[in-house]
Amino acid sequence: MANEQEDNNNPPIPPPLTSPFTYIRSVCKRSVQAIALVVVVTLAIFLSYSPPIRPVSFRLPPPPKLTGALTPNTRLRSTKQILKSRIVGPESIAVDSDGTLYTGLADGKIISVSGKKIVKIGHTGDPACSTEEQCGRPLGIRLHNDTLYVINAYKGILKVDKEGGGQELVVNMKDEAVRLDNIQTRFINDLDITKGGVVYFTDSSSRHSRQYNAYEFLESGPHGTLFSFDLISREIKVLITGLHFPNGVQLSPDESFVLVAECSRARIVRYYLKGELAGQWDYFAANLPGFPDNIRARETGGYWVGMAAIRRHPFSLVDALSPYPQVRAILTKIIPHILIKSLVSKYGIIVVLDEIGNIMDSLQDPGGKVIPSVSEVTEHDGILYLGSYYANFIGKLKLRDEY
Repeated sequence: MANEQEDNNNPPIPPPLTSPFTYIRSVCKRSVQAIALVVVVTLAIFLSYSPPIRPVSFRLPPPPKLTGALTPNTRLRSTKQILKSRIVGPESIAVDSDGTLYTGLADGKIISVSGKKIVKIGHTGDPACSTEEQCGRPLGIRLHNDTLYVINAYKGILKVDKEGGGQELVVNMKDEAVRLDNIQTRFINDLDITKGGVVYFTDSSSRHSRQYNAYEFLESGPHGTLFSFDLISREIKVLITGLHFPNGVQLSPDESFVLVAECSRARIVRYYLKGELAGQWDYFAANLPGFPDNIRARETGGYWVGMAAIRRHPFSLVDALSPYPQVRAILTKIIPHILIKSLVSKYGIIVVLDEIGNIMDSLQDPGGKVIPSVSEVTEHDGILYLGSYYANFIGKLKLRDEY
């Protein structure tokens, strides 16, 4: 009993002291194990879901050297930014005989612009919308018989009274006639209209809607189509399938052919409407210095082509990645689609093509200090109006300052 009492009075023997270095090694080991576990779990999650695109492998020719008609210049820096911070995303512009401008905006509004006055004349969706699909997205816009025809990328083609007197959906994307292999078109883009009332328009993708246009560009699959629609008979025809991100549309002055920009292939397709070649197509211009968006006629002959982005010689990131579809697929798993645009270099460039597709001239803004990108060039009475799918202004450039 005494021994038990004596034992109880003895203090416990402390554990042996741990070396500071041993403790640090233990903490580091546990930290490395935790980090490795996080990496493994993250990698497993990353590999467990499919990328949002199914990219194809292709090769573009080396970008043309910026010499001759493409020699770098700063001529676009004379452009005035009108309506700055009052609008967003004036992709396409039409101008009537009295100089009033018409355009569509990122929030779905269709507006007229006279001087500094902006008037809403239509809307491609619900004015109380919260998403782009609900708002609709006006893209290509044309005047025909003093009436506006406006592409809504999500619904079809709208006929809009330019005084704001109402609008009508004349081509419905949900119509069975606008389906290929029972796949609904998802991204109607641009249009032009003959004097007789035949509308030629593009669907950029049967897979991705406009808000995921970066995915369509990186995927670069044969998902696009050129259609025609007769305003009188209401007949829709499929003219070309298998196009790669077709967007801009422009009829020749004599309406013997229609041009279609094939954006992700840096070229322009020509579809013949008259003559022995009617119903056939070829390439009007290839290996352009940028990725073409809308095409519009010049008043003195030839065509203005706005470039969404430049291809740099001797190295272009998009060109370099074109043979590597898996790299592009991984890119879309890492970077959200709304941020992919940030990878594109800011470099404003407009190309002038002659009547047979040769590059005659270019207007540029290296570094995009004033004009970072151009979706469309509309000429009216000696002035160029420059559109953009994301800028907060319309560009205005007097041609007499250039020619």
